[in-house]
Amino acid sequence: MKLKIDTSAVSFICTRSPEQRIAFDTGQPKVDRETGQPLWQVQLMALDASGADVIAVTVPGDPNLTVGQPTHVDGLVALPWNQEGRSGVAFRADSLRAAGAPLAGVVTPPKLSSSGAAGGTGKPAA
Repeated sequence: MKLKIDTSAVSFICTRSPEQRIAFDTGQPKVDRETGQPLWQVQLMALDASGADVIAVTVPGDPNLTVGQPTHVDGLVALPWNQEGRSGVAFRADSLRAAGAPLAGVVTPPKLSSSGAAGGTGKPAA
């Protein structure tokens, strides 16, 4: 059963670079049965008024997202599963697309001072 999710009050941010899904048994890329496109998985932070959760979303085609990038999620569904005594929920979307530039400072390392140390003098603030 596919459960459609209303994402109108949810903001999404990419938290890990997209990775192509690989079939465990063959080592070949997984493909979407309907479109024939390769499947990709993207880790997203889903944020609403109650807080945030990190979810992995599978999508057909490379979404070309970067870490820290706000993301539009179209056609998100939850797919409950149960296999060999284990269960969970998988998330799938029709498409993921950039909703703006990556957030500043999210993945940019701190600037090094001329001494090579991150930050200021290395002394605690007074």
